[in-house]
Amino acid sequence: MSITQANPSLTGGGGGGPSRLLRPVASPAAPGPQAPGPQAPGPRAPSPQILGPLALLDLLQSYVAETADLVSRAEPGLAERSYELLELTDDVEIWAIHWPQGKGLELHDHGGSVGALWVLQGRLQEHYVHRERSLATRSIVAGGGAAFGPRYIHDVVNADAAPATSVHAYSPPMESMTFYRWERRSVVVDRAEYRAEPSWAP
Repeated sequence: MSITQANPSLTGGGGGGPSRLLRPVASPAAPGPQAPGPQAPGPRAPSPQILGPLALLDLLQSYVAETADLVSRAEPGLAERSYELLELTDDVEIWAIHWPQGKGLELHDHGGSVGALWVLQGRLQEHYVHRERSLATRSIVAGGGAAFGPRYIHDVVNADAAPATSVHAYSPPMESMTFYRWERRSVVVDRAEYRAEPSWAP
């Protein structure tokens, strides 16, 4: 499942912005005194709220509207892809990624997480697996974005002559990514990377 939205009006601030949606999970309140006898089970930790593609894209638009002036842009001489973790809660993570000219990330999934991306600077080209038998291509320019479901496989590359910057959100935060090769009209697993590894990056 993939959803694309280009050049929408951004309406951040107020009660609908990330200050409401991106909040740490509160710790349960300490229990008061209890009568002698068997103890009641303690409160359960809240489960992560997994957002769907449309809800995640809406959250990302609001976040960008409020923080676009604070997110750094790619430097003209950028030589390698770089990234910054902007937000992390139990429900969602948000990254800024800077893309040098001609550099990208090969075919990959998102470990079962829903994803969304928004381009702040430049233009990104995406190849994604279409109906499991072909690769489709689209471009996402500054002021546009896309969202996708938990089984989505794609690659992303900056094919322009200048660096690009994009903001990416995942719900829940990714625990792994599997990378693929495209062979004989199908994807073949190449390797997997895990968040617990020191070199982890989206």
